[in-house]
Amino acid sequence: MAKYYIKCGTLEIIFSTRKNEHNACRTAIHECNANDELDEYMYIDQRGYRDAFTADQTTSVVITENILRKEGYIT
Repeated sequence: MAKYYIKCGTLEIIFSTRKNEHNACRTAIHECNANDELDEYMYIDQRGYRDAFTADQTTSVVITENILRKEGYIT
């Protein structure tokens, strides 16, 4: 089972799952609350939280808008 650190703006979640990175983001986005501010990208890594400055070649990056569309938050 993979342990993912998912960061998008102020949203930071540690998520253990058998899902791949993209599907882990789809699940994690539901933990967002009214106080969270999302960035353009979601960063997924197994070594700790990453962002635009600390991400490297092994960090997965997903466009937040795509996740929000797939989960029905925006049309």
